[in-house]
Amino acid sequence: MDDSVEPDRMEGQKPLTKWVDEMRDVIKVITDLSEERARHRAVTESAQREYTKVCEDVARLGAETERANGLAAAAQREQNALREEVGRLRAENDQLQLERAEAGDAAAKLLDEMKELVAEAAQKLQGPPRTSPFAREAKVSHS
Repeated sequence: MDDSVEPDRMEGQKPLTKWVDEMRDVIKVITDLSEERARHRAVTESAQREYTKVCEDVARLGAETERANGLAAAAQREQNALREEVGRLRAENDQLQLERAEAGDAAAKLLDEMKELVAEAAQKLQGPPRTSPFAREAKVSHS
């Protein structure tokens, strides 16, 4: 009987051994899954930190872009104002050059008139034109 009990005991232990082996495999899978979960959690946390940093960078860059756009708009307004001012100054310059040319023409006419008046006054003050003393002597010696 001892021999018959021994195989029954062995057969009874086989399912238990199989179950223990399966449970070891299950525990190994659970351990592997737990380690993988920990790795994934670390990667996820790192990604979340990076995401937070990127969001902060995007917000900072958005603010910088807003400031740059404001500066660009102000520069554009100033450029437009300066272009308008240059246009006004060019028109004023053209008008002044025209007036200067007209004033030059008027001054030249006045100078011509003054020359004529001075010449007339000088002529009136001198009286009739005199003949040169040499011109008379020349007439006498030829006769």
